[in-house]
This record gives sequence, structure tokens and C-alpha cells, in this order.
Amino acid sequence: MKKEALLMLIAGTVLGAVLGFIGTRQYYVGQPPAAVPSPPAANPGPEQTQGGMPPGGSQEFDSSQHMAMVAQVQAEIDKDPKNVEKRVMLGNIFYDAGKWNQAIPLYEQALALDATNTDVIVDLGVCYRNVNKLDDALAMFARALKIDPNKKQALFNQAIVYGIDKGDKAKARAILKVFESKYPDEPAAKQLAAELDKKS
Repeated sequence: MKKEALLMLIAGTVLGAVLGFIGTRQYYVGQPPAAVPSPPAANPGPEQTQGGMPPGGSQEFDSSQHMAMVAQVQAEIDKDPKNVEKRVMLGNIFYDAGKWNQAIPLYEQALALDATNTDVIVDLGVCYRNVNKLDDALAMFARALKIDPNKKQALFNQAIVYGIDKGDKAKARAILKVFESKYPDEPAAKQLAAELDKKS
């Protein structure tokens, strides 16, 4: 289950399809996924790969469906405590609801079972960022890049956290330069560069 999206730091922009979220909903609700439109361009935010849409970003199902999904996945975890996929799935459900503190332990448990899953590492970093554990977030992004030096989401997120959250624009620009050399057609990089210039 993989997805590529931009999670909001300030306002947010979606990149790509939210495939994991759609897949989760299809698996548990049994309905075909609808296309996920990209919102208007706004300030860039951290990329994630497993989590989901920003809070309020989905109009696909209501809170009762959300709670039913939580209960069902938790029951499956109780039956199979070493099931990494189900822990990630439950973490994704909480992430979709913006419940970072509930997603964090599930992602941590998943990584205890599979320490090299860079998608989960990136998502955990985004969760840490959203509860203001910036150094922990950066550690996760660095960890993902150590495993996979081409982990696009981790590299972009480093630039976001350094430049927007920590105010280290020089560090952010250096990272962004590397990012743009690898991904020259990525619009989010231009948005972040403009945001860094605006805040200078």
C-alpha cells in the first residue's frame, strides 16, 4: 500500500494520488474509489507516503465509517499482533483524521517489526513534525534517506522542517538545491523556494 501526497505544513498541496487511503477505504467499505482532485496551489508541506489526506481533506466517508474501520483493523491486529500491514493501516486511519499521537505508536510498532520500511519512516517523521517534535522528525527523514538516498519525500520534508519550522533557510535552500537537481520538474520545490524567499 503506497501513496504519494503532500501533507500540509501551512496550507498544503496534494501531489499524486492518495492510493493507500483509497485502498484502505475500498478494502473496508467495499466501494470503488473516487478520483482525488488536487486543491489549488498553496504553500508546500511535507510529503508522506503511507498516511493520508490532510484532516478534513476527504469527503469520502463519515466518522462512523472511520470508527468502524478502526475497530475492524484493531480486531485484526489483536488476532495477529505481528502483522505489520495492519498496524500501518490503522496508523493511516488515525493519520487521515489528524490524530498524530494515535498514529505515532502504531507506526513505531510497525517499524519495530520492519525497520527498513521507508514509507512508514517518512510518515512517522511527518507525525512527529505535527506534534512539534522537529528533531525527531528530521531524524526519521535522515533515517529514510540512509536506507534509500533517493527517497523523494524524505528529502523534501527535510527542507520543509529546516526552512519553515526551524527557520534555517540556508540549510533548507541547500537541501532544496539537491532536491531540484534530482527532481527538476517538481512544482512543490518551486513553491517551497518562493516561500523561503518570502520569509527571508
